[in-house]
Amino acid sequence: MAASHTKSDLFQLVKSMTPSEKRHFRLDNPSKKGKEKPDENQFLLLFDILEKQEKEDESEAMKRLKLKERNRFTRIKNYLYKALLVSLENYYRESPGDAQFFHLVNQTQILISKRLYLQASRQLAKAEKIAVEKGNGIYSLIVLTLKIDRITREELLDQMESLLDDYEADKASLLERSGDYLDLQMIRSKATWLMRRDGESKPKHRVWLEELGSHPLLKEVKYPEDIEFTLYHYNLNGLIHGLLGNPEEDYRNRLAYLTTYQKNPAYIQRWPINYITALGNVAGSAAQTGNFEELLSCTKEMRTFMDREGIKNRSFLDPIVEVRSHALEIDAHPVMSASEITSLNNKLERSFQKNEQDMTEIWQIISRHGIARYHFWNQSWDKALEWLNPIVHQSDDRLYPELQWSARLMYVLANFEKRNDRYLSGYLPKLNQWLRIHNCQWEPVKILLKEIKGMLFQKPRVYSVDTLAKLASQFSLEPNGNEVQETDRRILEFRQLIHLEPWLNGKLQPVAQRKR
Repeated sequence: MAASHTKSDLFQLVKSMTPSEKRHFRLDNPSKKGKEKPDENQFLLLFDILEKQEKEDESEAMKRLKLKERNRFTRIKNYLYKALLVSLENYYRESPGDAQFFHLVNQTQILISKRLYLQASRQLAKAEKIAVEKGNGIYSLIVLTLKIDRITREELLDQMESLLDDYEADKASLLERSGDYLDLQMIRSKATWLMRRDGESKPKHRVWLEELGSHPLLKEVKYPEDIEFTLYHYNLNGLIHGLLGNPEEDYRNRLAYLTTYQKNPAYIQRWPINYITALGNVAGSAAQTGNFEELLSCTKEMRTFMDREGIKNRSFLDPIVEVRSHALEIDAHPVMSASEITSLNNKLERSFQKNEQDMTEIWQIISRHGIARYHFWNQSWDKALEWLNPIVHQSDDRLYPELQWSARLMYVLANFEKRNDRYLSGYLPKLNQWLRIHNCQWEPVKILLKEIKGMLFQKPRVYSVDTLAKLASQFSLEPNGNEVQETDRRILEFRQLIHLEPWLNGKLQPVAQRKR
């Protein structure tokens, strides 16, 4: 009998599946009717039971399946687990690049082991095509090793002689390119870590950023004929310039990345998720440079692409496109009317609630922050707190530190507006400790929090006009040129995320009116 999985394996797998993955599983395994054995649909019934359970309850599942034998229940669980993995593999078989390549590699290895060499060569040819299209040296090495295995087993001596004649030259080229690909993947890993956990500010992270900014592979396109490598080049340059606080260079490289995709439509067809990502990256960097027309053009293309290519409602891309496109558009608020912003935020809330379970944690945070910020601007303090609470109280508070920082400050101000003074008197010391730990002690924020602490329990509250006026200037979205060069990148990004100037000016106006 097959080994039983731990209690949580099957349950966690079911709970991790997206709605489209579940639909695919049910289509792959339709319920049977007629004279089949009574237990032939048991694994499907178990799937339905586990899907609806909030906490796994095996006793309840056995009761609903009308089972008394634990061994039989274990067999059904094992069968369901394997059926789910097969269904997921089938679901992603035609998905972007990597999954498809390794699926073909697995098929080739199986066919070679069965001595079905002609069939193996056909699958290997498909895998080789992907490796060539991606220009990925590592993929090419895998294909080469499978070729050698197939030729050796089939004893195709002429093909072996030709392969050996070219071996040394091919090896040198493949090893060099494979090494470069590994370097690019390491650059991407380090840059992603810095982007999402920069608040830790460990010395080695600063060294990483300096090394990445001067890495030879990012200074020029090393393999211009290699589209995949070129895409890596522009994408990583954009990411790193964003970390370095160079929004213009970030935008230029993001746009070059997108343009490279658009010049190679075959790539868009094979890896649509990368094209969607490219559009989103340009939209995000366009917002940083105030190019809102470009931003809205990219988000519109994200949605129309899904309809145009017939992908919508049958792809794991749906939640990515639907939520991200609306979340990105929120950044174009300076050129939108109040009614347009309200309509857009309503769309974002609906799409978030519909797709939350299919979204990555980082995009859940980004979307929640955008929605909370809208309610904060509109002085809907309860709604703002509702969307901020999951960010402020999540277990991992290192993802996207500037956004975490911004969310916590809005959280304090919304509670301040609701006069939750007793709560804030206990929360502010914890927040100040959090700011120290995450290296977010920007002087204007410290002053603002000190002012708020001093006004707790005041009736009426007395605002310091001079202090608030100075803070409004420091929180402005339009720093002068010298300040851009001198100010830390993280502070600039934080200021763009929260935009506190209107809130501060709102406090100044009543004071000015009373003085008149």
